[in-house]
Amino acid sequence: MAGDIQLTAAMRTNLLQLQKTNTQIESKQNILSTGNKINSALDGPTSFFAAKGLSQRAGDLSSLKDAMGQAVSTIKAADKGLTSIENLIEQARGLTTAAYSALGSDAGSIATRKSLAAQFNTLKEQIDKLAGDSGYGGKNLLAGNGLRLDSTSDSRTKVNSISGIENARVTNMTATDAYTVRVSGDGSIEGQSDDIGDAELAHGLTGLKVSGTVSSSFGSFSDVQIEVRGASGRERTFIVSDGNESRTVKFFDNSQAVEANLTTAATTGVAQASTVDIKGTVEAGDSFTIKVEGQVFKYTATDGDVSIGQDAKANVAAALRTSISTAISSGRLSGSSIDVASAGGTGSQITLTGKTDTTTKREFSLSAETENALSKTISESFASGTVVSFTVDRKLMEQAANAGAGVSSIEKKVDIQVEVTNLTGTTVTRDGNNKRGEGKLSDGENAFAFDTGTVRFSVDQKSIKAAASTSAAANIVTTQVTDANTQNDLTVQLNERNTNALSVQAQNLTTSGQGLKLDYAQNDWSDRSDIDNAVAAIDGAKQVLRSASQNLSTNLNIITTRENFTKEFSDVLVEGANKLTLADQNEEGANLLALQTRQQLGTIALSLANQSQQSILRLF
Repeated sequence: MAGDIQLTAAMRTNLLQLQKTNTQIESKQNILSTGNKINSALDGPTSFFAAKGLSQRAGDLSSLKDAMGQAVSTIKAADKGLTSIENLIEQARGLTTAAYSALGSDAGSIATRKSLAAQFNTLKEQIDKLAGDSGYGGKNLLAGNGLRLDSTSDSRTKVNSISGIENARVTNMTATDAYTVRVSGDGSIEGQSDDIGDAELAHGLTGLKVSGTVSSSFGSFSDVQIEVRGASGRERTFIVSDGNESRTVKFFDNSQAVEANLTTAATTGVAQASTVDIKGTVEAGDSFTIKVEGQVFKYTATDGDVSIGQDAKANVAAALRTSISTAISSGRLSGSSIDVASAGGTGSQITLTGKTDTTTKREFSLSAETENALSKTISESFASGTVVSFTVDRKLMEQAANAGAGVSSIEKKVDIQVEVTNLTGTTVTRDGNNKRGEGKLSDGENAFAFDTGTVRFSVDQKSIKAAASTSAAANIVTTQVTDANTQNDLTVQLNERNTNALSVQAQNLTTSGQGLKLDYAQNDWSDRSDIDNAVAAIDGAKQVLRSASQNLSTNLNIITTRENFTKEFSDVLVEGANKLTLADQNEEGANLLALQTRQQLGTIALSLANQSQQSILRLF
């Protein structure tokens, strides 16, 4: 076409060569700037897509490695919780050892075991809290599968409706069951024979008896306590207690006395007149002796003599006056050699009058003495229905260790039983007649342990008799309240195709019956068997913890190994992809330098080819 620029064949050949060289230079510059010899499918589709597949797989594996790292952290968090739980278990074991060292039946040992049991319960609750706090990333491998059992509200209400029973529940449930609670017994009271014997020896008592029938509204399972204060020749105080009630009796400290006086001496024709005066404070058991003409008249004051509204001294004097008068009238105190004619007087005084003789004086002999009570009978009744009675022998008391002073406790036996029977017919009984340490029914919480759970409720000693009188009974039933689930299970993908995964199942390391089976302390560890049960539960919990620890360790090793493998294998894939796409910088740099040289030569060649046209300009 007219106006088009026409190039010679030589120029066009050189131009095309130069254009190709420039294109190659641009390619090499791109390779050097990116470091890849394959930057797009156009650069080499086979290598490009092969490298892309390797890179994508390496990327997928890298994402899996991150997830594995989080899984490792979840397991480590669980392991930290498990280790802490093991430490608390060891502390609980130490409490049981201390409880074994305080198995006495004295008040101090009982209080010590109760305190240790309370500490044990605190540790149990802390174990549950530790297990609950061991989660990571929304997963808690110590919380279990969520399965939970509990007693039904309706059945708890029925048991709590029994008089003297409250706060009924079932703990440490391993399986569903139904338990029948029954109260029986006539409520009769007696004292533990060994304790009675010890108290009699300690205080010089005889005929000590604890009896009665427990009250339906003020009953008490408390020990009877007898405390003696004072010493030989001094005031004696007996304090008899039953629970919160006490009675105080003082004796052997009274100032009774008897005094014989001559008021008129006998002379010829004049009768002798003498008096005997009863003085001081008189109490039951005090003895008074008057000896007249060698004959002895003795009277011991009774409870009736010292009862309220009566004059004990006058009663004693009247009794002695009557005795002497009877002896005179009956002839026992008469005769030619006896010089007493009559006995009279009023109030607390006895007047003796002698015989008269006109030829000689008629004198009679008179003496008097008194002795403080050698024994005293005490009988005290309490609102609880308990009656404590005994006789104090002063001589025995003074011969006893510590002269009878001190405190003795008598374990009370009450004929009331609480039985709990499960569906298999197994029966656990706590009996008020039992000796302490042998399943004795007590005020407060009582525990009845079965293979399927522990039935617990509080017994009110004041009103349980009412239920026993009617043989009251009710059932407490356990059922499954929540289903098992997998929300705490940890699933870890181990390859990018999701064909290999590891599932770490959550384990229940709480103290429930579905986990460690570590129950609350039973009956404040009042029985050795209660402590034995706690020790057995601890040993079982240790085995569960060891198994759980091994399981976590195995899974952690697997995931850690796979994590390391995934990292290394991902590196292999990246390396393989790089081999397909990465450029040799030295070689590509040399190529670029060669191309630049070729570019310069091409420019020169194009210039030479153009010189043939430039020669025409020389014509002008």
